[in-house]
Amino acid sequence: MEIVHPAAIQAQKRGRVRALNLKEAMALALGALGTLARSSGVRTINTEVDGKPVALAIIEDAQFGTDANGFTTLTDGT
Repeated sequence: MEIVHPAAIQAQKRGRVRALNLKEAMALALGALGTLARSSGVRTINTEVDGKPVALAIIEDAQFGTDANGFTTLTDGT
């Protein structure tokens, strides 16, 4: 499943807009998971996939779905 979002987060500086680089995107994702962990259950697991380290974040009461346009959604599962 490919995660596509119609309003991807972008960085803006001096009127120029660009896609986030990997370091910025990682910081944003980790910050969001940290914030979510304070109000919901977020569990983490370190493992390997194809011999490479992988960090998994499991969000309680959440599930992936697909909207009418085929975009992946993440909902609170209720």
